[in-house]
Amino acid sequence: MRAVGMLSHFVLLVFLTLFLWTGVTYVSQNIQYNSARQFHGSVVHQLENSYFSPAVIEQCKVQAGKNGYRLTIETFGTERHRDARVILDMDFIYPVIQRVGRYTIEGYAR
Repeated sequence: MRAVGMLSHFVLLVFLTLFLWTGVTYVSQNIQYNSARQFHGSVVHQLENSYFSPAVIEQCKVQAGKNGYRLTIETFGTERHRDARVILDMDFIYPVIQRVGRYTIEGYAR
């Protein structure tokens, strides 16, 4: 009878640990994704305000590297009307299992 009680407590502990790990992973992932989303928005804003200045593009790429992101900016159009495709890639490493998830945020600056 005592062994059954210990086993049920152990199973409960395993499930609680799994739920805790899942919750911490979800919150951490959400915080990192929102930070990347804000950075992407600031890049789009800077590009639009500088009218796609090469110096600003380079500065944004350097800052993205410092933040652990990969930033791709593809400009196109004429001198009178330019647009840019802004692609931000970020990696998220899941705790404990050390598996890497990749997220991509795409948008346009006009």
